[in-house]
Amino acid sequence: MNKTNVLKYLALIGKVTGVVAGLGAIPFVSPQVGIVVFAASSILKDVVNRVGDLLDDGVENKSFKAE
Repeated sequence: MNKTNVLKYLALIGKVTGVVAGLGAIPFVSPQVGIVVFAASSILKDVVNRVGDLLDDGVENKSFKAE
């Protein structure tokens, strides 16, 4: 599994978990925590993509991209 697939699947897991918790489907987790988890996973994916792109070859050309 390469770097883009790992990031893509981790972000997906975080977003799905955040949505499920945000809907109140997990009894011991408040919906507010679910919203924070969803937002954090979205923001973290974008940050990792940009930093990884800069570290990959020094320019922002989307060479390190997880869709």
